[in-house]
This record gives sequence, structure tokens and C-alpha cells, in this order.
Amino acid sequence: MSNNSHDAANPDAGQVSRRAFLARAGVASAVGAATAGMATNAAAAILPGVKVKTFKGKYAVDSHRIVDGFMASPRSKTKLDVVVVVSESGALTAEAEATARRYAAQGWLAIAPNLPSTYRGAALAGKPAMVEALMRDVPRLERLARGSGKVAIVTA
Repeated sequence: MSNNSHDAANPDAGQVSRRAFLARAGVASAVGAATAGMATNAAAAILPGVKVKTFKGKYAVDSHRIVDGFMASPRSKTKLDVVVVVSESGALTAEAEATARRYAAQGWLAIAPNLPSTYRGAALAGKPAMVEALMRDVPRLERLARGSGKVAIVTA
């Protein structure tokens, strides 16, 4: 499982420039678009034997950030690696939810945020600004109570 973790001893560890992130996101989006149907089918195939808890709405990451979106995780598990699923548009989509469910079924704490409603001010500037705001929140996501401290960001 790849991650984008932040190391307190090395402040540059895990930091990704916006240009590098968007370049990777573009490649991942192209692959994701080609396999979107497969991801939905894979999620449906994994879920029957795995108990996944889901929540859709607003939830507090910490006292400074409330995320609007979708969260999925394996039932009764803690110290999970966190994966943030971002759709092509940044909005919460059915594909993002299916991808989050698939990651949860594989043992991740999956969050699919609705970037325009979570980062309202950045939404006016477009997706790159919303992604930049999300990247600034990675240290908060590393401190989630049920998380392991590791965070990965993927596209749906």
C-alpha cells in the first residue's frame, strides 16, 4: 500500500508539489476513466463477504476541518491506513463512492470528499485550488483517531 505520509523529523518527507500531484492525478484519471466500470464491478465483488461501515454527510476531521462527503471503513477496526478518493471533477460521485467502498473492503479507512462543499473558498478558483487545500489538510488526516498515520490520495 503506497502512502503519502508526513514525517515529523523531516518536514519535506511526503510533500508533493501541486504540479507533481496534478501530473500524477492526470495519469491516474486517464487510467481511472478506462477502468471505471471495472472498479465498480470489483467493489461489488469484494463487498459481500466483508462488513463495511459507510457514512455520507459532514464529519469533523478535527476541530478545524469539517469534511462533506462519503466515508467507508471495515467494521470494528482501528489503526487503518487512510485513502482519500478524489473524483475527476472534485465533487462526490458514484464512482468515488464505489472506489471508497472497494478500498474499505481491502482494509483502508476511505474518504471521498466533496471538494466544492468542503473547500468553498477554493472552489471558486477551480479544482487545482481545491486539491491544494486538500493537500494542506493531509497532516490533519494523518492524526485521525482510527488512522495509522499514513495517508494516500487516489483518483476515482
